[in-house]
Amino acid sequence: MKNEDLTNSNPEKILVSIYPADDLFFAVGVSPKTGKIVRIFLPLPSKEKLYEQISNEFTHFELTEKYQPLVKKIIKIYKGQKIEFELDMLDLSTKKSNDNWGPVPNNFYLNTLKLVFKIPRGEVKTYKEVAESMESRAWRAVGSAMAKNPFPLVIPCHRVVRSDLNLGNYGGGVEMKRELLEKEGVKIEGLRVKRSSSS
Repeated sequence: MKNEDLTNSNPEKILVSIYPADDLFFAVGVSPKTGKIVRIFLPLPSKEKLYEQISNEFTHFELTEKYQPLVKKIIKIYKGQKIEFELDMLDLSTKKSNDNWGPVPNNFYLNTLKLVFKIPRGEVKTYKEVAESMESRAWRAVGSAMAKNPFPLVIPCHRVVRSDLNLGNYGGGVEMKRELLEKEGVKIEGLRVKRSSSS
């Protein structure tokens, strides 16, 4: 997950809430215009690294405690708990102009994110399966959409793996991806998912 690919230093100001858990720092960014989440940051081991990532992606941000309850929900997802999260809490707009910015690059990415949001906890899909469910062969584009997912954990890109069931890449590193899946009950051997025959 490359910072410059996500936002190109979005000029809009966002409100950021940070909350610590288990020696990690979690953060969420919310648009003051819409009140919707524009960015969920994967946890980092220090506040300084988190500030650096936020400032790399957003030219202007302001810290607030207002959205800490949202961050706490995201932490529960990270810990493997089943949490209900509404899609309309996320800014899924694709608009791009000088005064109107959307965190999702295009409609293909939008459709991909909506499909991945529906992957049940404890299950995985391959990039190929996600593409085929959109009647597309653009498996690599699905991979790019996952790499640039602005809403990790809530839109569970960690549940999308390679066709050979190898875990593949993840913004927080492959170890984080493995841990997230194992917390949700997915069986993994080495770095490969073990699917039951009924899946």
